[in-house]
Amino acid sequence: MLNFLFLNIKLITLGTFNTLSLWLAASLISLLAGSLLGVFRCSQLKFKIIKTILNFTTFILRGIPYYVQLLIAYFVLPDLLGINISATTAAIYSLGLCSASYMSQIVKSGINSIPIGQWEAAKTLGFSTIQTLRHIIFPQFLKNALPAICGELDQLLKSTSIIASIGVLELTKAGMNIISRNMNPIPVYISIALIYLTLSTLLSLTSNFLEKRTTTW
Repeated sequence: MLNFLFLNIKLITLGTFNTLSLWLAASLISLLAGSLLGVFRCSQLKFKIIKTILNFTTFILRGIPYYVQLLIAYFVLPDLLGINISATTAAIYSLGLCSASYMSQIVKSGINSIPIGQWEAAKTLGFSTIQTLRHIIFPQFLKNALPAICGELDQLLKSTSIIASIGVLELTKAGMNIISRNMNPIPVYISIALIYLTLSTLLSLTSNFLEKRTTTW
């Protein structure tokens, strides 16, 4: 098995690098868009029309499986809009926005869990809404929501394997290409599983480290 991996190390390395690149790009979209959606959807902010639109949007994104969203982003939207979208671009945006809908739920629930008295005290002290969120709400929210956020990012990492279905050369697709040449799936799939397990373990260790750091705030 080690000899087999050595012979295909270049393709496996390229697939792993592409997987991490896709994950980082999609994670950035998930964190930014999910945080904004979660803030505007929280119960303390009174934007009824905006909140209704965002609630409906996140409901749609969470209700449709990611694989279907990926196919729509790559095959349907370019045809409807008359534009060309690369497989990588479609994969990043569909994965990032799908994850953002779940991330917004985490942010929304985390903010809503902060007692309303915190908001009222900040308002009494003359804090603006942005200042209240930045200095009072977010530090408390992050302590409670960090495990859930890292869990969503871990799930996002595993979801990158679905992108192989539209031909993007990530880790799973690289393994499929190796199998098509060598017709020896056992070492390939075991290797892919171990690589995903290693990446997930590193993310879990990072999460544990950050959780310990936040307890000192």
